[in-house]
Amino acid sequence: MPKVSTKDLPPTSAETPDVLIPHPEIENAFTIETPEEPPVKKLLKKKQVQLLFPYAEKQEAKTLGAKWDANLKMWYYPSVDGSIPEELAKYKAHDVYIEFDDKEYFKNVLTSMKFDKSRKVWMVNSKDFKAFNKL
Repeated sequence: MPKVSTKDLPPTSAETPDVLIPHPEIENAFTIETPEEPPVKKLLKKKQVQLLFPYAEKQEAKTLGAKWDANLKMWYYPSVDGSIPEELAKYKAHDVYIEFDDKEYFKNVLTSMKFDKSRKVWMVNSKDFKAFNKL
């Protein structure tokens, strides 16, 4: 077998230069152009402002923009910043903390009272919340 001199072999990685020289006939040989992506609109996460109102006033609330959440079984108003129209303000739900033993008394006094199972807290609308704070 004939001996091969090391001069005849291609240079190894240790012998290659660290600086790459672009080919003179190819413009931008080492730049990779990526297509510019169109700007993406950020979707604003809407907040659900929970509402409590009598069934008889359901149609009025729907015309003002109230929506029904079938999973929570709760009316809400979709809002970006948490504000609601003035006409729906009286239906906005507020949390009230009531002992279990006192719930029957408060159900008679606060007609809009409803239990939120997911958060385990009682809620009332604005009118009943004012009455609750006076008690």
